Amino acid sequence: MNLRVLYHGLGMAGKTTNLEKLREIYPNFVSDRLHQQTSEGRTVYIDMLTMNLKTKLGNKELNVSLFTTPGQERFRLLRGWLFGHVDGVVFVFDSTRGVEENLKVYQELKDYGLSGVPLVIQANKRDAECALPMDVIEEVFAGHRVVEAIASAGMGVAETFRLILKEVLDARVVAG
Repeated sequence: MNLRVLYHGLGMAGKTTNLEKLREIYPNFVSDRLHQQTSEGRTVYIDMLTMNLKTKLGNKELNVSLFTTPGQERFRLLRGWLFGHVDGVVFVFDSTRGVEENLKVYQELKDYGLSGVPLVIQANKRDAECALPMDVIEEVFAGHRVVEAIASAGMGVAETFRLILKEVLDARVVAG
C-alpha cells in the first residue's frame, strides 16, 4: 500500500527537521531521501523521505512517501502541485509565531480541497520562551489531534508520524 503524507506549515516551522529526525529515528526503514536546501537551511522546491514499513495487524507492507512544502511565498505554485493526491497532512504549527500567521498558511489546505483529508497538528518549538500557550493552539484546532513537539530535539516527531499513519489507515478502513 502506498501512502503520501504532506508536512505543511510556515517557512522554517520545522517541516524538514521532522523528516531529518524521522530518518534518524527509523534508519532501517528509510528507502529514499531527496532534499535541496539553501545555505540558510530553507527547503528549495521539494523535500521527500520514503519509508518502507510493515503494519502490526495483517503484516501489510506500507510505502510511505513524506513530503514537505517549501514555506517561502515564491514557491506557492509548487505547493498546489504537492497538495495533489495526498492521503494525510501534518500541519506544523510554529509556536513562536502568531496564530494568524500560521492560520494563513493552514488556510491553503482548505483552498486546495484538503479539508477532508486526515490531519494532525504538530505544535512545534515548544521549548521557546515566546511559545504560544498550548491551550490557545488546541482551541484553534479543536477537533484535531495536537502533538507538542521540539522537532530539533526529536520530541514529538515519532508520535506525530505514528498518529498521522493511524489516522490515514483508519480513514482507508472506513472508506474501503
